[in-house]
Amino acid sequence: MTIRKTALAGCALSLLGVMWASTSTSSAQPADYRTYFTFSAPVQLPGVTLPAGRYLFRLADPAGSRRVISVLSEDGRTPLAMLHTIPNRLLTAPQDAEVRFMETPADVPPAIKTWWYPGRSIGYEFIYPRPQAIQLATLTPEPVLTTRAETTDLDTAELARVSGSGAPSPVEVLENPPPVEPTGRAQRGEAVTADSSPAAGAVAAVQSPVAVARSAPRTQLPQTASPVPGAMLFGGLAMFMGLGLALWRRPRS
Repeated sequence: MTIRKTALAGCALSLLGVMWASTSTSSAQPADYRTYFTFSAPVQLPGVTLPAGRYLFRLADPAGSRRVISVLSEDGRTPLAMLHTIPNRLLTAPQDAEVRFMETPADVPPAIKTWWYPGRSIGYEFIYPRPQAIQLATLTPEPVLTTRAETTDLDTAELARVSGSGAPSPVEVLENPPPVEPTGRAQRGEAVTADSSPAAGAVAAVQSPVAVARSAPRTQLPQTASPVPGAMLFGGLAMFMGLGLALWRRPRS
């Protein structure tokens, strides 16, 4: 009988371990990748220049295309920009959240080119409006991502990179682009774990128009988490219950 009780206790502890691992994995990384960046001087983003301060970057619609970035005030209550991006892949995933800047003269606010979330090699390269991109291209040595023709429909627009000299080069958007070496000055940010920030509730309340449109006709919440942790949990539960029953039914010698 003692062997049975010991085996059952071991099964229970193992099950608790599986449940804890599943819960901690899902709660450690919020679906919207919310990240804080603090800038000591003004910085440029597509269509906007942010004064020095602390800002919240996050995916505007984690359940959708995951290519639109929302930039908000530090408390998460004031939307400041909705920015379209394309995937940009590094050779090695960064350990910390970071943005990379284009090089600009000292009297020009630096322009943010890309944003990476920690542990993910594929980041987000911002698409600049064509007039702003052409102006930046005369100030920075690297090409600037923009649209081939001036437009506000960035979902379907053909993209190109413009430089200070030469014709625009076309851009093919790939979900898994070839890896590149990062360029430009890097600045680290603070990736926030789920519900660990006072602004978490405020951020949830500030939805993008895309997210609102998606949620309006639904009767169920969108599934933003992977089903893998749940499958692992139920599989482990079934395995340990079966083992426990087998030990309980074994005849005593």
